[in-house]
Amino acid sequence: MKIKAVSPLIATIILIALTVALGAIIVGWARSYVSRQVTNLGAQVEILQVSYNDSNGNIAILAQNIGSTQLVTNNLLVEFSSTNGESQKCPLALSGNAGGFLACYIYNITDPSSGNSYINGTIPSNSIFLINMTVNMNSFGISSLAGSTVYVYYYDNPISNGYTLS
Repeated sequence: MKIKAVSPLIATIILIALTVALGAIIVGWARSYVSRQVTNLGAQVEILQVSYNDSNGNIAILAQNIGSTQLVTNNLLVEFSSTNGESQKCPLALSGNAGGFLACYIYNITDPSSGNSYINGTIPSNSIFLINMTVNMNSFGISSLAGSTVYVYYYDNPISNGYTLS
């Protein structure tokens, strides 16, 4: 009985094809990863003060862009972590209707000294800004925002330390 095997030439071609495919996958992942990291290079926010209202779930976050780069406001997120362990990244909802379907959302980002909106713009380096957001406490199963923590994200990466609501 003769056992047939793959010829050395075919085996070499298969190994080269697998190596090229694996290399393409790694390069694609690395390009995406490096792009995100470069985008966030120099982005850093310090949360100065947070005030909240338990009756309507509104939160006002006073923060400062302490990084060396301008922040594109439409790419900011706020992560809300409740006392029961539930957390959610809250996006900017430019339409009031869209916000009604979300557990939490940002509805405005302004310059507190002038009241001008940063929506569809950038926040300059060393500028103080105010993030106004709403949290649907029923979605998180909580009756108070006290004890919850907020973080600021940029392009889905954290750029601030957590701030716990007292």
